[in-house]
Amino acid sequence: MRANGGFAAWHAEENMNYVISPLQAPTDQAVVKPKQDVSHFLAEIGFRELFLSRYVNYNDENWRSEILGMISTVRRGDVVIYQTPTYAVPEVEAAVVELVHNQQAKLVAFVHDVEYLRFPQWYDASNNLQFLKSFDALIVGTKAIAERLRQDGVDIPMIPSGPWAYQQPIAYRTPQFSHTLHYAGNLVDWKAGFLQNVDPTLHIKVYGSADGEPNLPVQPAASVELLGSYHQEELGLALNDGFGLIWDADRYDHFADYSKLCMSHKFSLYLSLGLPIVTYADSAIGQYVKDNGLGLVVDSLQALPAALAAVDEAQYAALVDRIKPFSDLIRHGRHNQLAALQAVLAVSHALPF
Repeated sequence: MRANGGFAAWHAEENMNYVISPLQAPTDQAVVKPKQDVSHFLAEIGFRELFLSRYVNYNDENWRSEILGMISTVRRGDVVIYQTPTYAVPEVEAAVVELVHNQQAKLVAFVHDVEYLRFPQWYDASNNLQFLKSFDALIVGTKAIAERLRQDGVDIPMIPSGPWAYQQPIAYRTPQFSHTLHYAGNLVDWKAGFLQNVDPTLHIKVYGSADGEPNLPVQPAASVELLGSYHQEELGLALNDGFGLIWDADRYDHFADYSKLCMSHKFSLYLSLGLPIVTYADSAIGQYVKDNGLGLVVDSLQALPAALAAVDEAQYAALVDRIKPFSDLIRHGRHNQLAALQAVLAVSHALPF
């Protein structure tokens, strides 16, 4: 009896791992889907989900009680992964950090975007950095993001997560050979303005809208086929040949500085469907593509037609074969699961950082 009681006491005190999920109906929007996918795949390896509304009412006098209710089961020594940014008001995000630490738990930020780097004209760097440094560790998309944050004074453990996990509702199908380029995402000027300048020999199928508006801020070239917004399953069925294009540049062909550093969500979309990638050589994703043989990297749009034309059917098939295991890993969330486990070890001082 004493042995059983001792086991029960030990088991009751065993530390738990948690992941905070945005409480919102399922959606295809890139602002929510990556967080829902991360939570889903972390739950598969034993993380318990905690749900917090994306729209905590800061004007409600009980808003802190909502956070306290969410973390009521968190105990000393537990590890909580908080996915940021949530786009709640800063006071709400800061309160989550404060209240989890009051529980004497460790808190890891799973950083989907670094807002002062992404939108320096809108976000104060010092405030954003102070918030990130209030965690015990960070999970970031790429080594380039981690290096930039270290340069800016973040000295806590940082684990690069690699490609985002992606729940894909359709089964894997082998992509068919073609030189068609697929481009999916938000078609605002700073990301998709380049579409007015593409070579007439390139066939680009474009899916999405400009912040919900069907009309683009620029007039695309004649070789660009605008197809509008697709639901996730429809998009997966449409992206069944050719290449997935990752190219965030404005109408002056300036490739966005942040896009050189970050891990794009559309990268995982394309890879989950087995599509070879075309992207900018001088970027974190470009380096990843080169290192792993996942597609083509070019220095400019002007170099793209020749690079694409040089790929024959046999070379395309070899690329698809190379990508297939990456597709499987992304569909099962393995990169993000590994990063989360490394973060747990880091805040437990079980890994050298």
